[in-house]
Amino acid sequence: MSEYEGIVKMLRFFVQMKNFGYVDRIGNALNPEPVEVTLHEALRAFRSVRESAPVDESGRRYVEKDGKKIPVPGIPTEEEIRTFLDDVRSDIGVAKRVATLALAYPSKKESGGDE
Repeated sequence: MSEYEGIVKMLRFFVQMKNFGYVDRIGNALNPEPVEVTLHEALRAFRSVRESAPVDESGRRYVEKDGKKIPVPGIPTEEEIRTFLDDVRSDIGVAKRVATLALAYPSKKESGGDE
């Protein structure tokens, strides 16, 4: 699943912001179309948040929620999105696995915000 790491990080960001809508819609999709629509909406919202997020002294973007700084990860690459959507079209279970990973706690090596 590391080939979808950027998507997982983006969805995990929304989970940290207590916005479970995108993860739930992707994880509960029965066919590829709702995954594509939801991913489009998530990318649009994420891009807006990311571009307006302040940058800390170490150069990482973050947003504040409930007094905590939440790192804003990088935007998934075009190739990653294309691969994910192609794989979802051939196996909808890929979407469910990515959504499940987004709900899990990240490993320690993934603590940073930006790419």
